[in-house]
Amino acid sequence: MRASIIYVTFARDFEFIRYSLQSFKKFCKGFHSVVIVVPTHDLDLFLPLEKEFSTEECKVWIKNFLEFPNKGFVHHLAMECYADVFCADSDLIWHVDPDCLWIKPTTPQDYIVDKKPVLLIESFDALRERGHDGRYGWKKVVEDAVKFPVEYETMCRHPAVHYRRLYKMLRERIESVHQVPFIDYVLKCKNSFPQGFAEYPTMGAIALHFMKDKYHFIDRGYDRELNDPEPHLEQMWSYRLNDYRKRINEILNG
Repeated sequence: MRASIIYVTFARDFEFIRYSLQSFKKFCKGFHSVVIVVPTHDLDLFLPLEKEFSTEECKVWIKNFLEFPNKGFVHHLAMECYADVFCADSDLIWHVDPDCLWIKPTTPQDYIVDKKPVLLIESFDALRERGHDGRYGWKKVVEDAVKFPVEYETMCRHPAVHYRRLYKMLRERIESVHQVPFIDYVLKCKNSFPQGFAEYPTMGAIALHFMKDKYHFIDRGYDRELNDPEPHLEQMWSYRLNDYRKRINEILNG
């Protein structure tokens, strides 16, 4: 099984992704490749990361796309859904945001149970009961995209892990029900928050609907603290980098 990690990012988060890659190099083993997808106009900034962070075991590749004007956010989300194209020689793909750092020794097997990738899920009813109206709002966004009822939110932790074949299934579903190319559908969606497309919840909805027997789902239920696996990644917020510098130093140099 070949396991790859994908980041989709841009120049503003360059410093953060270097920290994320440093943590990956410190803690992670057993991954086949790391793929970093950036807009073409940021390509020269990111290309040196290939040489800096590639090892014999795990190569780092910088790939690019031509960003559509004034649609940067949703175009970024669309590129996550082409992970099968960017990681063409992988079996399973780990989605990581640049403002996430690995915090303990990690291998792909930490996200596999009974030979199936683990996916955390949380019912939209539970979210509404706890007053998480923002996350509950993704329910309509996902249902508008896939055109079937969606009971669970699946953007519950980093990384999300998916089979390479899931992405084509996702794109084909949206193209079939909307009768437009997938990229056209996403680029026509609202670009500002809350966006009109949500990549991770849509991936999870496709997994639950079409590949339910292929995943190991962990339902957080109504008391999420009881059902959260111990994290291997620590998520931060990219726009607050200075607030995290002490913690980043602890992770990388502790």
